[in-house]
Amino acid sequence: MQNTVAKILKIYAVLNALAGVFLGFYMSKEFIPEYCFVFAGACIVASFGIYAFGEVVQLLQDIKDGTNNTAHTIETHASTTNTDDDQLPKI
Repeated sequence: MQNTVAKILKIYAVLNALAGVFLGFYMSKEFIPEYCFVFAGACIVASFGIYAFGEVVQLLQDIKDGTNNTAHTIETHASTTNTDDDQLPKI
């Protein structure tokens, strides 16, 4: 299952990187060029962090989905093979 939050974070990271690079190059014509390249680089690095966080959210969703499927499988098989009422045997 695709997580909506993860998808939004990934799309935002890509758009943030593109906007930062374009804004950095646009600002290099009007301001000191060295600082504008630093700004563009910082936007790219921050976007990598945002994208990585989106990947972590998606991995956690995948783990949750896998755990739910495993628990459901265990419950269905346990209910068919276990005929007693889960009480301790009488001595």
